[in-house]
Amino acid sequence: MLYAIEERELILDIFEAVTGSRMMCNYFRFGGVARDLPAGVYEKMRDLAYERLPRRIDELDLYLTNNEIIRARCEGVGVLTPEQAIAYSTSGPLLRASGVPYDIRRADPYSIYDRFEFDVAVRYHGDVYDRYLVRMDEIRQSIRILQQAIRDLPDGPIQTGKSQYQVRVPAGEAYGRVEAPKGELGFYVVSNGKPNPWRYHVRAPSFVNITALETMSKGNKVADAVAILGSIDIVLGELDR
Repeated sequence: MLYAIEERELILDIFEAVTGSRMMCNYFRFGGVARDLPAGVYEKMRDLAYERLPRRIDELDLYLTNNEIIRARCEGVGVLTPEQAIAYSTSGPLLRASGVPYDIRRADPYSIYDRFEFDVAVRYHGDVYDRYLVRMDEIRQSIRILQQAIRDLPDGPIQTGKSQYQVRVPAGEAYGRVEAPKGELGFYVVSNGKPNPWRYHVRAPSFVNITALETMSKGNKVADAVAILGSIDIVLGELDR
């Protein structure tokens, strides 16, 4: 983590320059975004995506992937079979590390993901080590997507007309989902035609994925529990229900 902190800070610097916030960014709008990119940010993004990040990921790969301590502590630990991963409704890296090549951006494309060329990261042993490898693969694929997005970023107005901060949707129900870093993030919304939803439910991927923790932990050492839990990559806010 310490080796990656500097890169994380450089990315957050771009978030802050564009949105005014490092973490809780309020930037997207219906039909566009809040404002244009500040001067110099495009060049910083291009340098990160094309030069710095690929080089740094290669360094992390060199430090970690064949480290004998990491391999000894991670290989064969916390195994989740493809059948178990599907039965527990897991998604994201946890599912793909068990050999199931399911990515919503490919299975049910949204936004402009159908325009990007990228591979679905998948590994086949279902252990802690493969969950690490899948995430390394996904970083490389994310950089690949970023490079295409930066290359094809169009000119023109950012948002025309009056800004819409509230949208009145027709009565009914809908489910929308995206491929979030932890897995499938879904929103089930019921509308009665008023500005605010009548009912809604959030499918938080960490909340679903952690249900497989008991199965993955059986037969392993107590010391392995930390690595197994870490390999699920939970967000505690999603579990606090």
